[in-house]
Amino acid sequence: MNLKDELTKIVGDGGVSDNKDDINPLIKGQSLEPSRMPGFVVSVKNSDEVRKVIQLANDQKTSVTPSSSMEHSRSIMPCEGGILLDLSRMKNIEAPDNRNRKIKIEAGVTWAEVGAVLKKENLMINNPLLPRANSSVLTSVLEREPMLNAQFEFGERIMSLEMIWPTGELFRTGSASSIHYPEKSLATGCYPYGPGPLDPMRLLECGQGTMGVCTWINIKTELLPEIDKAILIPFDKLEALTEALYAIQVKKLGKECVVLNSQNLAAILENPGLKDSLPPWSVLLVLPGGRMFPEEKIAYEKEALDDLQARVFSSSKLLDEIPGAGSTDILPGLLRNPWPADKIYWKDQPKGACQDLFFITKLEKTPAFVEAVRKAADSNGYNPDDIGVYIQPIDFASGTHVEFNIFYDENSAKEKTAVEKVYTAAIEETLKLKAHYTRPYGKVMSKMVYDNASSYAGMLKKVKGIFDPNNVMKPGALCF
Repeated sequence: MNLKDELTKIVGDGGVSDNKDDINPLIKGQSLEPSRMPGFVVSVKNSDEVRKVIQLANDQKTSVTPSSSMEHSRSIMPCEGGILLDLSRMKNIEAPDNRNRKIKIEAGVTWAEVGAVLKKENLMINNPLLPRANSSVLTSVLEREPMLNAQFEFGERIMSLEMIWPTGELFRTGSASSIHYPEKSLATGCYPYGPGPLDPMRLLECGQGTMGVCTWINIKTELLPEIDKAILIPFDKLEALTEALYAIQVKKLGKECVVLNSQNLAAILENPGLKDSLPPWSVLLVLPGGRMFPEEKIAYEKEALDDLQARVFSSSKLLDEIPGAGSTDILPGLLRNPWPADKIYWKDQPKGACQDLFFITKLEKTPAFVEAVRKAADSNGYNPDDIGVYIQPIDFASGTHVEFNIFYDENSAKEKTAVEKVYTAAIEETLKLKAHYTRPYGKVMSKMVYDNASSYAGMLKKVKGIFDPNNVMKPGALCF
């Protein structure tokens, strides 16, 4: 029996295809790198099918790359001729657990789908900046995309998970590892750690498919505020903004807190013509009212913010209006939801495609990184003013996610070549400034990052070799 027949035996008729028309939509990645053509796309419905496919791949020494949604992340680069494991049919969503503030979802559940379920219960998930509506929540969280809520207690969103190791063995973390969980167990699946001090989450929270395939997660939920007050704080200089942001985070004011330059704010508002009238830099801050005394909560946070504005950043004002776009009341709804599926994605609006460059650093170092990337763009024929910048404080600004969005026309070979040069030069310059790349996607970035940390890369290879002795899970990838 050939491999296709063996796979069909596992997932049923219609679950396996080697037709390029079926495969092409699944491999069109959000990347400058060319797509690779796997031998088969295999669509699974549950954990048992995932386990059996991986066991067969081990027997046949065939590579496996999982994909959780049609709009997958940049990390999905299937190996030529291997198996592309399509998890998008794994759609189970358990009823939200209000007592433990969590919801259990499978790998194929999208941001739009889980949002619709949670909204009925007046709950929400702390989400990243405007994810694609049809992208996988599990993959986004597993790959540690930064969330808009910078408070420490919400930093670890996964409470427990199920993983199929590269050998096909099943593994669950924390209290979800209890016998007969969840059908006949008193365990809630909320405790994230294993016996004693062991924390397997640190090993598994990286890239979907490198250390195995994550099939479901228990993810934290948060109460949807009764009321909100959204504020825009404009800045001309990034140095002044970083001082203000530190002060806001030390006081623990607000929940959603985002920094955007004028290019990105105009794109999010779907009005590129606003770019020149918007401030060069904007802090978008949402003060939420709780379930009890919501007006009073907002009032005392606003009073503290007024005090900071008077003492720390008096040259900037607290605005209730977005210049040229109306009231800031639109911001909570905008920031707490995925980008609408029926609209062109905001990163694709300026030119049709976008190459992201992101890393973690200290907040006070962001001006130096912005200057370095602007110089890399200018020296390679790309207008620095056309680059979008997104800055996200992490854990009360003890760290900062810095992201550059380089827009281009994917149908223009000239523009793609220019962006490739800018991208490579920017990585080189930011590495010199000690950028911490926690998600080095793609061949170009991963080689440069791992060459810069050879001892760490060597350790990762040893760890991967232990869990994936036949090297079937995303061969060549280390975490991403």
